[in-house]
Amino acid sequence: MQFDGRASKIMVIDNDRTTLEMMHLRLDVAGFHPLSARSGRAALEMLETSRPDAVILERNLPEMCGLELLRSMAAMPGRPVPVLLVGRNLAAEDVRTGLQLGVRDCLAKPFSGAAVLERLTRMLKRSAAAPAPARPVVHINA
Repeated sequence: MQFDGRASKIMVIDNDRTTLEMMHLRLDVAGFHPLSARSGRAALEMLETSRPDAVILERNLPEMCGLELLRSMAAMPGRPVPVLLVGRNLAAEDVRTGLQLGVRDCLAKPFSGAAVLERLTRMLKRSAAAPAPARPVVHINA
């Protein structure tokens, strides 16, 4: 059976309204179910009630930067969500820190919608193929 990531919920977190609208439209046309947040705080609120299959995250968010949001996401229970980190002037340190916090791929702005879809699909394929993380074994002394 071939992987088809369409119908996956994708959360796009970016403070730029134009980027959000473009990504929302591009994802919708490609068959994904896009969710949008314009700040890290709004994204955290959404993540409490909705579990996306992947996240496209802008590095430079107001109030709470993308890396701070990644730290908060890493502390959430459940399987980690694959993240595509995007931004203008992504520094090597941003990429290193992002990878340590679970980022699966990075893409510098400006980017094409096709490039985002290609990387997103690749991330979803890898995520679907990866075995579920082992649950810790807890022993209770009786």
